[in-house]
Amino acid sequence: MSSTKYIFDRVKKTANKAIQAERNGNLTAAFELFLQAAELLNQLIAIEKTKKIRDSYYQKAKEYIKRAKEIRTLVSGPPDDIDLVKDLPSTPKTGSKPVPPKDKPPLPPPPADKKHTPLPPPPKDKTPPPPPKEKTLPPPPDDMTAKMMRGEDDSQDKPKKAADIPPPPKPSEPKTPPPEEKIDLPSKTTYELLLDEGNYRDCIKECAHSVEAELRVRMGMFDEQLTLGMLIEKGSAKGIEALKDFKFVNIILNRIEHENYRPSHKDAENAVFITTKILMS
Repeated sequence: MSSTKYIFDRVKKTANKAIQAERNGNLTAAFELFLQAAELLNQLIAIEKTKKIRDSYYQKAKEYIKRAKEIRTLVSGPPDDIDLVKDLPSTPKTGSKPVPPKDKPPLPPPPADKKHTPLPPPPKDKTPPPPPKEKTLPPPPDDMTAKMMRGEDDSQDKPKKAADIPPPPKPSEPKTPPPEEKIDLPSKTTYELLLDEGNYRDCIKECAHSVEAELRVRMGMFDEQLTLGMLIEKGSAKGIEALKDFKFVNIILNRIEHENYRPSHKDAENAVFITTKILMS
């Protein structure tokens, strides 16, 4: 197996995993998988020699990166812009001479050697002072001594006050979990947005580009001589039923490119419906 075929198979598997993770609500995994699929397509672009195939790879990688950015915005919000250039030191101009350092004041002369004064002799050994006498405690009163000998204790006879009894602990109230925030995923693609804006020509062109890139990646047909019509025929022969309806979109695309045809809202709406059906099949 060639390296191109191996990387291409990894792109399909990674993209399918990303779509499945997004449908299951695992946005973090979907974000990582979409970026991995785009990176693999960049590797294919680097080794592919045919310009048309590189363009189809680039179109698909751009869609994956765009979707990853939308998911990142939903999960953590837009990233803050950090200016890393302002903290760097300015580069010196070419041809400029180095500025010599300013003259510093002369250092003071080292101090003159001083004669060391002799240390005083150590003190003579003295006898340590006697330890202090232990103080004896006075004996307790007779009545207290007698009670202690009999095992009596006045503190047990005294009733406890209400202030000395600790209050019972308060029952802990159950904490209600915070309400879960619902994340609204954007549900419109680029060609659907063009349809809403009334830009029907670009809407149909975007539909054709998306289907062509999808067919080349799905069927592994990267021959530059293959047109969109040929890809539709080959895909229909392989069992992609929705491509039979896409012939209508290809006819309108040819009229736009060669006859300056202005498509209607109905034409663009049908193209969007058929394109979504192909991409989701």
